[in-house]
Amino acid sequence: MAREEEAITQTFTNYTQTFQALDPRAVLPYFHFPCMFIPPQGVRVLATAADVEALLTQVMESLKARSYARSELTELDVKQMSGNTALVSVSRIRYATDGRELERVGETYTLRRTEGGWKIAVAMIHDPDSVLR
Repeated sequence: MAREEEAITQTFTNYTQTFQALDPRAVLPYFHFPCMFIPPQGVRVLATAADVEALLTQVMESLKARSYARSELTELDVKQMSGNTALVSVSRIRYATDGRELERVGETYTLRRTEGGWKIAVAMIHDPDSVLR
């Protein structure tokens, strides 16, 4: 499973790098449909790529309005749970274009292996100190 955990880590790293361009369509290939987002405000089930794109457009527009420049992962832990499921838990610092810290967040993802590779099925936002290890 160690080799597979490396593939999962690489997929997630690629997703993170792609996300930083703030182009919702560019990150769609990293998602499983349907998928679920669990931010502090509640649960959203997104059935289609268009649903995910609409949500990510809102998120990314909000980041642009705050002068988002980049993210830094301070922790990234991967645990393959079965042959086709895995958990990825991260702590992230988001920075503005002037270098100041915008926020620290924790995120835990459930990924599912598909014919197209590992895809995000669930994304949960939480306190940065609550990363799974």
